[in-house]
Amino acid sequence: MVITMSVQPNTNKKSPEDFIKEIADLKSKIATQDLELTRVATAISEKASALRNLLDQIHALHIDPSVKRIMTDTCIRLIETEITERRLNMELTESDSAFLSKLQKKHPNLNQRELRISLLVKLNYDTKEIARSIGITTRGMESIRYRMHQKLSLGKHESIKTYLSDLAVS
Repeated sequence: MVITMSVQPNTNKKSPEDFIKEIADLKSKIATQDLELTRVATAISEKASALRNLLDQIHALHIDPSVKRIMTDTCIRLIETEITERRLNMELTESDSAFLSKLQKKHPNLNQRELRISLLVKLNYDTKEIARSIGITTRGMESIRYRMHQKLSLGKHESIKTYLSDLAVS
């Protein structure tokens, strides 16, 4: 009895050189993204600093108090927006990661943006802040929340926030 074996070259295997090249490419991408993050963080810091300087200059102006109030309120709102954006771009804590993992297991139909929005809702951010952070209109955010309500299988009078908060502690 003769056993014949057909030997086919395995075309799916990568050579060590291919892995080394892939690692080098990934390291290059990481370095580029680190530089971009540093640039963005610096720009945000400079913007916040410029807004504080502008606020100080407005306070020193001798103009109509009602006009001064409008100008200072606008500056304060912009500074608060900067602070909010910084908080929204923070790294996830261990409990945030655990929450997202639990949510994704329970609702695999949620996409990445909906998972991020869920975390922000759980963290008490309002619709306007979330919309601003992901670069959409408030109305667009309301539509996403409506679709999420359906994906989470919530009843008409059930709150997404309450549901997510309860899920986080269970």
